[in-house]
Amino acid sequence: MQQQDRVKKLVEWFVRAALRHAEAMEAMHEERAAIEVESLTRFYTALQREGGMGQFLALLDHDDPNVAGMAAVYAMREEPQRCKAALTRIAALPGLLGFRAQTALERWERGEWQG
Repeated sequence: MQQQDRVKKLVEWFVRAALRHAEAMEAMHEERAAIEVESLTRFYTALQREGGMGQFLALLDHDDPNVAGMAAVYAMREEPQRCKAALTRIAALPGLLGFRAQTALERWERGEWQG
């Protein structure tokens, strides 16, 4: 499989895992959510290794705010301004998703992700 194809697949898998994570969070199923976080981390690391950050960062504008938010959380160290903008947009939404985005922004501002 060529690099471009691998990157495309990894982005697709990240999207699916982000959606499964959102479902698990809504269902308050911590174990399933944790499993998806492991998958998301694995896919993100592979995308970095494969040189797929350009394609990954396009997820910041994904139609589903669950996907955009998860991409923002993962890429915050690499693209803080773009990720903060995405999380700020999502934080304005009602419910758990908006709350989680606001919490992520507050954690970033407190410096909890810097180290």
